[in-house]
Amino acid sequence: MADHPLRSALFNKDRQGCHDIVSSDLIGQSLVDVIYEMLFFCASVKYAGELIIHPLCVINSIKNFIGDERENPSKSLMIFGVDYLLEFELRDSDHNIIEEVTKNGLEETVFVGELEDACQNSDWQNAKSIMSKTFLASDRSRATLDTLSELALQNSPTNVIFVYHLLRSYQFQEKKNDNWTFINCIFEQIKFRGLEPAHSPTKVTPETIKDKVINSGDIVYYSAIKNIWDGDYVRSRGFRRELSYWLSKIDLEQTIKDKQGPRYLLTHKVEKSFTAYAKEIINNDSKTKNKKAKELVTLEAVRSILKTIDY
Repeated sequence: MADHPLRSALFNKDRQGCHDIVSSDLIGQSLVDVIYEMLFFCASVKYAGELIIHPLCVINSIKNFIGDERENPSKSLMIFGVDYLLEFELRDSDHNIIEEVTKNGLEETVFVGELEDACQNSDWQNAKSIMSKTFLASDRSRATLDTLSELALQNSPTNVIFVYHLLRSYQFQEKKNDNWTFINCIFEQIKFRGLEPAHSPTKVTPETIKDKVINSGDIVYYSAIKNIWDGDYVRSRGFRRELSYWLSKIDLEQTIKDKQGPRYLLTHKVEKSFTAYAKEIINNDSKTKNKKAKELVTLEAVRSILKTIDY
């Protein structure tokens, strides 16, 4: 099957071609397909920056705003997303080890615990080999993605926002042929940032601290934790173990310096659509690209909290 035109345009860095596609009359499945191709590209990039503005976090946020007005999707948000993506270079060797293992065959049984141990010990070369074998042994399923997500949550202060947006981006379409790209996306972040040891659970839940966090806490961090906590995952027990530990470490006495911006909407009447607020952000020429990206992710967290918490 031929690649979607947007996938080809993105990978070829054809800015005008990308603009033409996202500016066309997209509705229904055509809109879904275009957004997915943007998310897939996100999962394919090399990234060593601040995780809150990883392309997956930014484009998944834009996806959610567009989903609120899918009958009239914002072309300006789509163009901003494309322009943001085209700033990044791509990984180009994801499939090398898969081809090597496939050629040599799976000569021995591999276990998920071996992958966890290799990652925990920072034995990244061995971890990559084991990861490819567990992926092939699972019939190229998403199981390895869930394993790595649980490991990443052992350092939730660094990783949870990224993990939330990655899981939601993957679940948007769950295309089996693209599983390996999403798996490599999270593996490269774990490898780059390292891991903490596993933690014991606590009795703290998102509900326990929601009011104080909304008043003075890190709403993007909290929103990501709550969304993963409420999600239906095979590894939900392990996810919640790590999340409960990190919830217990949140400083509920902190003072938020920036009470303006998107978090302002938590305590004031929302007078227009979140898409309208998002367009105001991207149209503000006084802000840098990264500042706009961070505010879009923050706005999406506010949107999520207002939709899911009776406050």
